[in-house]
Amino acid sequence: MRSFPGNTLPFRPAASRSNGFTGSLTAIGGIGVVLLAAAFLAGCQGREEAVHESALELSREATPMVAVYSDRGVWSQSVTAGERMFRWMGHRVRRVTARQVRDGDLAGARLLLVPGGNMYSYAEDLTAAGVESVKAFVRRGGGYVGICGGAYFAAERVFWRSNRLSMNSLGLFPGEARGPYEEIVPYPDSAMCLVIASQPAYPVTGVLPDSSWILYFWGPALLPDDGAEVTVLGRYEAIDRPAMLACEYGRGRVFLIGTHPEIEENSDRDGVAECDELDDRGTDWDLMRAAADWCLGG
Repeated sequence: MRSFPGNTLPFRPAASRSNGFTGSLTAIGGIGVVLLAAAFLAGCQGREEAVHESALELSREATPMVAVYSDRGVWSQSVTAGERMFRWMGHRVRRVTARQVRDGDLAGARLLLVPGGNMYSYAEDLTAAGVESVKAFVRRGGGYVGICGGAYFAAERVFWRSNRLSMNSLGLFPGEARGPYEEIVPYPDSAMCLVIASQPAYPVTGVLPDSSWILYFWGPALLPDDGAEVTVLGRYEAIDRPAMLACEYGRGRVFLIGTHPEIEENSDRDGVAECDELDDRGTDWDLMRAAADWCLGG
């Protein structure tokens, strides 16, 4: 925008004009000043709005992106509830397919959620390329949250109903995933189960009471190898075996849980009606927020 020194108008009235005409020009000049001032203020306001929008964009970009695996074999309710849960935490969320993972399309994500479902299908569809893509993502500093089937999939060795599955699992934690357990609930039923916190001082479980009732739906016990650098965070009360654990893999962090804390049995905020007839006895989303924060380096 052009600028003018002092109070000078953008044009000067001709000296030969009458005083009346000069007055009119002066009035017109005054209107010009007003219009210029309005334009200047509008420009400033526009720049302020643009700066505000840029700040919002930066804020959105700074919010961690969570990739949610969603392809053949997933339990759709776990996907929906997991998305709702991470959005409740304030994270951005996007779904990724097996093909996207194979192609390395986890760029921009800080955390990967692999929900409940058929871990054997996960391995088949991801193939060796997808498995290596996930491992590289975590090794470089990404977070991994595995729920039920996603927890099975993260183990080095996977056992289903006492039979070892011949599958290419992730191997993010050194140990076995075994299940389901008839002592918790007879297969193929589901029920609430009691999980006893075993590390109350740990950053994840520090937010928990001594025990929590969480949905059990054919999940594994997570059995670390002797000497493995793994922290068992909770145990199934019915069988006294690990129900959730945390470990590091390269520069990344891994949180695994054999139950379904994403399902809110007494609330519709998870977006699903599954198991609404059960007694939740409190939300498990606070636990998962603490787990996500830890996986993200908090």
